[in-house]
Formats: sequence, structure tokens, C-alpha cells
Amino acid sequence: MLIGILADVHANLQALEAALVWLDARGVDDLVCLGDVVGYGGDPERCIELVQERCSVTVRGNHDHAVFDPALRKEFNDHARQAIERHAEILNEDEVAWLRSLPEVASREELALGHASFIDPTAYPYVTDASQAAAEIEAMPVRIGFIGHTHVPAVFRAAEAGELERAGSWAGTPGEPGEVSVRLEGPHRFLVNPGSVGQPRDRDPRAACAAFETDGEILVLARIPYDIAAAQRAIVERGMPAFEASRLAYGM
Repeated sequence: MLIGILADVHANLQALEAALVWLDARGVDDLVCLGDVVGYGGDPERCIELVQERCSVTVRGNHDHAVFDPALRKEFNDHARQAIERHAEILNEDEVAWLRSLPEVASREELALGHASFIDPTAYPYVTDASQAAAEIEAMPVRIGFIGHTHVPAVFRAAEAGELERAGSWAGTPGEPGEVSVRLEGPHRFLVNPGSVGQPRDRDPRAACAAFETDGEILVLARIPYDIAAAQRAIVERGMPAFEASRLAYGM
């Protein structure tokens, strides 16, 4: 089975649509989403609708959580808090109920799926180094797990302490599609972050997503150009902080 993996869409409809075109062109059999469908961007309703339609499994991210839990917003910076408060105003009861219903962790085809952590899913830590990844891998019930939250693509392999592959080593030219393949072969255990669809933070503004072939255990990490200007206009027109529009052009 070829599974498409989305994470951190953040209400960026243009990036989500571009990622779906890439995944459909590869012939994915199924799609999963690692959370944060909302937050920051200008099209939360349509992004929720598309993820509902296309993804068989979606886990809940901290921005999804903050829509219905104002206490969590205290941990956000000012512009993130302003954006999620605006999303809470925009979304209807059914959309909010769907976000509330999402599981903290899930599984699909013997893959562990989470937003930020398997150890403590609602603490929302940032897994950025090998020691943090090793602890998460120990907590996984299966050999391969996927998380998002950092907005930076990474592949951690437990068998080799300190090994970390990042998008910067393979991204190529930001104006063109880019792909890299990684074999997640056993008996090693892996923790993978596919990067952010809607708000990359590795200084590459292209949308990020991944596809995983379960039989051959081959992961393809992708970077896909999209209409950033349209996404920026949507943010401004929906009353989100202007900073969230400007940062999209720089991938940060």
C-alpha cells in the first residue's frame, strides 16, 4: 500500500491542494494527516473539508486542540494566538466538533501516527534531536512512526545515534519540485517527520509532504511549489496577522 502523509496544513488551502495533486499523481492508496489542520492560514473551513474527504486517519494537533480549548492558547505566541482566536470565530459547530473528536495518536498499516509526541501527546514537545527522537521511538508500539509539529522534515534512525537527515540536504531549487527516497528497512526503528504542508520552517517555502510504500518500506519526501501569493492574500483577507502571510515567502 502507498500511503500519503500530510502534516501541519495550517489552513493553507493552496499548499494543501498542491500536495494533493502530487500525492494523487503518485497513485497513493490512502492518506493520513498528522494534525494541525487549522491555525495561521486563511482557509480553515475548506482545509477541514478536504482533510475530512481525503484522509482515512487524522490526529489532533495543538492548534486543532486550541480551537476548542482556550486555556491552551496561553502557550502560543501573540500572532499564533490571534490567528487561532480568529479561526475559533470562523469555524462552525460541526467543524469544531470534528476537531474535538480527533484522536491524539492513531495507527495505520502498522505505522504509529501522532502530532508531536507518543510519550505525552498533549504536552506538544518539539522533537528536534536524536536523544529526543530515541525516547519517542522507545514509546512507539511499532517499528515506524510519523509525527509533525516542528515543520521541518527529518528522518531519525534508532540504530545509529545522532543520525538525522533534514530537508536542507536534498531540497534542491525552491522553484521546482524536489523528491528524495529513503528506505526504512528493518530491523531498524524509525521516526519520520514529513515537514509542513502549509507553513514550512526550514527556509524552503515549498509545501512538504511524503508518501510511504509499506511493502518496500520506501519513503519519498517531497517539496512542491504552490501559489504563495494567493495563500498570503487569504490570510490578510480573513483577518489573520500579517506576519503569518509574510513568513510564507521565506519558509520560516
